[in-house]
Amino acid sequence: MNVDLYLRKHQNVVYKTFYNALTTKSFSHAYLIEGETGTPLLDVALHLGKSLLCDNPTPFACDNCITCMRVDNNNYPDLIIMDGSKGSIKVGDVEYIEEKFDRVPLEEKGIMIYILHLVENMTTEAINSILKFLEEPQDNVYAFLTTNNVNNVLPTIVSRCQYLRLLPVEKSAIIEDAISLGVEPEYAEILSYIYQDASLIYEMRQNSEEFNEFLSMRDLAEVLIESLSESKEKTIFTMEKEIIPLVKTKEDARYFFDMIYVFFNEALNKQNGLSPLLKSYDTILEDLVSNSTHLDSTLVEILKERDLLKANINISLLLDHLVNFIVSE
Repeated sequence: MNVDLYLRKHQNVVYKTFYNALTTKSFSHAYLIEGETGTPLLDVALHLGKSLLCDNPTPFACDNCITCMRVDNNNYPDLIIMDGSKGSIKVGDVEYIEEKFDRVPLEEKGIMIYILHLVENMTTEAINSILKFLEEPQDNVYAFLTTNNVNNVLPTIVSRCQYLRLLPVEKSAIIEDAISLGVEPEYAEILSYIYQDASLIYEMRQNSEEFNEFLSMRDLAEVLIESLSESKEKTIFTMEKEIIPLVKTKEDARYFFDMIYVFFNEALNKQNGLSPLLKSYDTILEDLVSNSTHLDSTLVEILKERDLLKANINISLLLDHLVNFIVSE
């Protein structure tokens, strides 16, 4: 994605803050960047880190020089990323960073950078370890930490970082921009709930494997909603026989819960007289309004169930529990 454009267009405060830091060479040793789920946190953190290393900054990273391309290809030894979206960041990960950065930088620039994406997914031992590292920052070592919710981050970590917040972007603007990039309206509308930037929606649309995974989960969500017009027994049967066997991985489950959430949220908006963003899905929203008696409490339950995915609870049990809640009076 074009992070420079995203920051200039949608995140003026963050853009100006870092523009001034880059032009005056007055960097904090650690930054904590917050943004809700779907915000391009890792992309932003990596771009800001690259901007400290770029051969031809303007003052942000040019994305075209050898150094930028090496960073993008994960081939720059003085920049390390630990990604909490793929699993817990453990104490061994932090010790690896500390060990690498306790040495002389391998690159001539002499700058070392580490990124901890979604620090709320760090183990207690890893948090204690990174606290010590943040308390005694080394010269020319810079940290970029990201989070979906600063309230889930230990205050002692927050206090040691400069805090930057990425604001939510209006979904209508995201949809409009995604359509202008060539994304079909039906996909732009529903994916605006998952991605906070149109270029991310476009990139996902071009990734056939990821897009097909999303599409299959969207279709299953529609199958479940259509079954609500029949008996409770039919809806439970549909979940157990037609949906659960196809929701095989955590990523499948996340997409499925996301799709169910989007449809129920939009149906609730419609029920409350608000204009839904999912204009391409009006029929299915009408069905939901007609056939669900507790849209609001179901939304809360969907979020609870999705969050339990982090606890490695059996996916089939979560989906069974969800369908029984949906059909309850």
